Amino acid sequence: MTGFELPPSLSIHGNEEIAKGILSRIWGKRGVFTCTVANTMTSTIPGISDAGDTPELTLFTPAADAELLVLGRTVCMEGIPINPGGIPTPATLTQAALELSGIPCFIVNGGCKVVPNIPCIEVGGEYGESIATGKAVKHVRHVYEMGRILGESLAKTNDYVVISESCAGGTTTALAVMKAMGVLTENLVSSSSPKNPKELKSRLVAEALAAASVGIGDLRHDPLKAIECVGDPMMPVNVGILVGAAKHVPVIVGGGTQLTAVIAAALELEPGIVGNVFQGTTRWLMADPNSSNARIMDGISPDVPVVYVNMDYSASPYEGLQAYEWGYIKEGVGCGGASVAAIIGSSGGITCDDLLDKVHAIYRDLIGRD
Repeated sequence: MTGFELPPSLSIHGNEEIAKGILSRIWGKRGVFTCTVANTMTSTIPGISDAGDTPELTLFTPAADAELLVLGRTVCMEGIPINPGGIPTPATLTQAALELSGIPCFIVNGGCKVVPNIPCIEVGGEYGESIATGKAVKHVRHVYEMGRILGESLAKTNDYVVISESCAGGTTTALAVMKAMGVLTENLVSSSSPKNPKELKSRLVAEALAAASVGIGDLRHDPLKAIECVGDPMMPVNVGILVGAAKHVPVIVGGGTQLTAVIAAALELEPGIVGNVFQGTTRWLMADPNSSNARIMDGISPDVPVVYVNMDYSASPYEGLQAYEWGYIKEGVGCGGASVAAIIGSSGGITCDDLLDKVHAIYRDLIGRD
């Protein structure tokens, strides 16, 4: 749409014409937010994930994130999901965006070992094994089909759909799936820590592919097989929702390098959705010096742009939030996609300052209860 002006709260990487075309079609309209929660035992391997205070607690993080979004508090664990050092979950920003915008939220249980104590959409998934087994995810094709049906259903009653995830260990599984598909040949995925454990992730992915007897690029045309071997249970659901919804309405893929694998798989299965999809993420992820979401997305498709929210926590009075500016967290629980959607739904009326004020209110309430 000629003349569409992007507000200062948002920036675009990639094909601006496609990005602005999608944005203009849904500007000021009503969307729906989904978050698929899942566990992979990959997250319990020491050093792989910081999405929890200990490797074992990473199994509680998705359930706790989901409860925080729906209830405003956690039930499955005391306190809130944090990284080592007390840095709060990005679900605080997601919650802020959803509350400010009034966008409805649905939690999808992709396959949890620790199940959230809230109503969830069930798709028949089970929690994932470590990718080191080479047999990481069960029921992939059934779960994909359930996701596709869900996506088509959501598209009937909404102007656009946001998909997201909370699945600790997911950047490692994303790397494995994209290597199996040949989308990536080097490790460009991010980490919730500023000290991205690239060597550990690369070594584990190499072991996983060997255990599955899969070479780089062997499963380019069978992404569901790649997920079955070395993925996680979040993936088949979100691939299905993306394919099912994007045939009818725009889809915002809300997440970082973890969800680039979902985009790659969906485009292989349904290339016709190009032009109706963009990734919604954060400035923190796009500016990360230890990964490159931009290079990953450029390699997947030059016609799937990235729209990112220019959040800045540097002036926050809370050290736990300032840590986002030091390279911690960056993205997760669809915080970037939810923020982009809040700005879209308000026709730009909601700003980064509004989101930050709401995050502060949520954070004060949470630490006051702790």
